[in-house]
Amino acid sequence: MNKLNKVSILLCIMALVVVGLISSCRKDTTPITTNNLVKDVASTEVITNYNDALLKIERYAAGYRPCPVGRAMGYVGWAIYETALPGMPDYKSLASNYPGWTLPTLDKSTVLNYPLALNACQATLFKLFFPSELVQITAVETDLKSKYSTSVSQAIIDASVKWGQDVANATYNWAKSDVVVHDAQVDVTQGSVYHATSPLIPGRYEAPANKNGDAPNRNLAMFPRYGEGRVFAITNSDRVIPEPLPYSEDKKSGYYAQNLEVYSRTTFGNDYDKWIAEFWSDDILGETFSPPTRWFAVSSEVYKASLCNLEKAVITNAKMGIALNDVVVACWGNKYKYDIERPIQYIRRVFGSDLTFPTGTDKWLTILGDPLMTPPFPAYPSGHSTMGGAAAEVLTAEFGIDFAMTDRCHEGRTEFNGTPRSFPNFYSMAEENALSRIPLGVHCRQDCTSGVTMGYQIGRKVNKLAFLK
Repeated sequence: MNKLNKVSILLCIMALVVVGLISSCRKDTTPITTNNLVKDVASTEVITNYNDALLKIERYAAGYRPCPVGRAMGYVGWAIYETALPGMPDYKSLASNYPGWTLPTLDKSTVLNYPLALNACQATLFKLFFPSELVQITAVETDLKSKYSTSVSQAIIDASVKWGQDVANATYNWAKSDVVVHDAQVDVTQGSVYHATSPLIPGRYEAPANKNGDAPNRNLAMFPRYGEGRVFAITNSDRVIPEPLPYSEDKKSGYYAQNLEVYSRTTFGNDYDKWIAEFWSDDILGETFSPPTRWFAVSSEVYKASLCNLEKAVITNAKMGIALNDVVVACWGNKYKYDIERPIQYIRRVFGSDLTFPTGTDKWLTILGDPLMTPPFPAYPSGHSTMGGAAAEVLTAEFGIDFAMTDRCHEGRTEFNGTPRSFPNFYSMAEENALSRIPLGVHCRQDCTSGVTMGYQIGRKVNKLAFLK
């Protein structure tokens, strides 16, 4: 073979390599125009953009936080999973496991663009669950539809949008059949349901007075019936938690000691305690999102850090929503079963009359400031803790036990210390999140430890659902 032929062959090989590289790059950046696999889509923005929208919507959503938003994202999770399922051949539908959930069928010859379908699905459900936020939701929907419609035939656009909308509407119809909690979900005026304990008993939950001593709703307590809501993965045995410590004003009792820990760490705590407490708080309407939404923010950070594909984001977001729905039901069922008071009640009532404490203990405040900012429902177990435990199990199952990350959810905040915090794994995040409620002043240790343990159990049950074929 002469040198000219060798050079020609070499040039041909190089050309083929270049073409191959270009093709592989286009797979990541060019909108899907055929019935490709969901895992072939490199960008997760069709999921993260809605997670980001949720952070903004729910921050101001009076009456929706934290229970209704956890429930809503459970149904959104199921819907995006079933919408993407035709392009995820390793997975199977689980709809038949849930009575009343009847999904549309898709003709096998139908060609879909999965980002377009998932966009339509989420937009439809967000508008139904958050009807006061249509402008913001429509903006996300329009932006994503415009981006992924480029170079896609109108027939594929129409089929994809219809499929996403049909799955969303069928899922919402199923959600409506869970009537105990659904009516409170869609009507903000009913979302703030109150619970009264009468007569008031020491150790039982009671809303505290504000700074001026006024208590217009002395027995305010939100979401008393959420424990009756629909669950997706757990059984009654998964709702069982240890009996709380018996009420006591004896200084040698565990109940007294746990409240003393709260008082001591809020009154004499250091800046590090305060940082952790504020970093995980997410309690104040209008200032931050609430705890279930926090874990979707974390999930988005994980997707970006891991450079995962769309399939991984769909599965994780789905499992996260399912887990948080079940956590809300299990946690709030126990809250109203035990009806345990918040530390502010005990500290003001018991420590305020104890001569060993400084004068003014009966005016003691949590780090949140105004007592009316204390979460308006019973303490045991902690909702933050259960949600964090369940989220840690889901994220660990999908991204591994050694996935280290930096949580930047509050980066740039000036109202409190939002400096990002780094963690070696998701369990360390869950544990810090749970125990942060003590130096904040809103939970005793038993609320946090029982809560995070129940959250782990619920997360593991969600991971055991038979998604894979």
